Amino acid sequence: MIAKRSVTRLFISCAMYSLAANFAHPVTPTFIQELGLNDYMFGVAFAAMSLTNFLFSPFWGKIAHYLGPTKIMGVCYMGYGLAQLMFGFAKTEIMIVIARLIGGLFIGGIAVEQIVYIMDNSDDLHLSQNLAINVTITAVVSAFGYMIGGFLGDRSILMTFIIQAIGLSLVGVYCLIFIADNDQKEAKADIVDIIKNSNPFKAFIDLRKVVTITVALYLAISIFTAFASTAYEQCFNYFIKDQYGFAPSYNGLIKALVGVISLIANMTICNYLLKKTDIKKTIIPVLMICFALMDMIVLLEDVVSFMIVNIIFFAFNAVYQPLLQAEITYVKGDDGAVVGAYNSMRSLGNVGGSLIAGLIYGYGAKLSFVLSAISFLIAIAISFLFYRRLKDHPSKYKGAEIN
Repeated sequence: MIAKRSVTRLFISCAMYSLAANFAHPVTPTFIQELGLNDYMFGVAFAAMSLTNFLFSPFWGKIAHYLGPTKIMGVCYMGYGLAQLMFGFAKTEIMIVIARLIGGLFIGGIAVEQIVYIMDNSDDLHLSQNLAINVTITAVVSAFGYMIGGFLGDRSILMTFIIQAIGLSLVGVYCLIFIADNDQKEAKADIVDIIKNSNPFKAFIDLRKVVTITVALYLAISIFTAFASTAYEQCFNYFIKDQYGFAPSYNGLIKALVGVISLIANMTICNYLLKKTDIKKTIIPVLMICFALMDMIVLLEDVVSFMIVNIIFFAFNAVYQPLLQAEITYVKGDDGAVVGAYNSMRSLGNVGGSLIAGLIYGYGAKLSFVLSAISFLIAIAISFLFYRRLKDHPSKYKGAEIN
């Protein structure tokens, strides 16, 4: 028996997946333009993927109890590979949307089952550490996958998709052969229970029991920041190809550089802010910096200055997200319901940000950046209200006295 329970082997599969899954990203803008499709397709395609990711993530989480995460991951890796092959051979907008909808379905399974496997096979002492390692592996390897995909795209866009599909399928085979589940699975699947608990809107339903002004403010920050970041990121990838004519390899190199800078920013700036400052206050100036940098991105015309400011923005964009996630510890209420609603809000922000960014691009190449700036400004105002709410109503705060 080759397969065995091993978080280390899971990390290897996560690294392989993060590498292959990012091959197509730097070539997608060129792919859309060469097909002569509408500019909005860069946003619509990502929104389609995000939508099925959101809708089916609870389903994957539920059936893991019956089938085990390893089998599901193996199938999802190969399913995503097939979806990307469909994407690469697509010739029309509807074909791309269908391929991305299918891709999002399987991406949701991969993301959920990776976390489930780590939780099932880590002791309490190493659980947080293993989850953090997985996030770090994903961030670093994804950047290099993006870079490799860019160079592959310079030679052939279709070849990039084919190599990606083969790579993802091989990850699935590796997962099924070399990684095993634990034996603590429910014996028989309860179809009614699976359907009932696979409702993606269940997080909002559960939240009704514990919703407060404090919770509502926190969730509002979550959706506006997710909207802002996604609207910016999806537009940026297409913008530098459409406006500056960057080759896929340039796009890949920029993403690799951004990945390294973001990792350094998280290990230094973010780590310091989390340990040494009151993040309820700190996140406000960090979001202000994001807003100021986004204003500069809107106004700058020089290519070199534009790229430098964008790289700085990516660093601060990476910093605010862990701070926002850490703020959930201040929200008094049902932890499970609040966390579920937080994840759902971020997902909806991703869908909305990507879709609207694509739809308005044709009316102005930088309109998505303007939209992102406005969303950050709204998030800043709500963050200030969130902090004031906790300060003026200590009973709503879960933790020590607010300074």
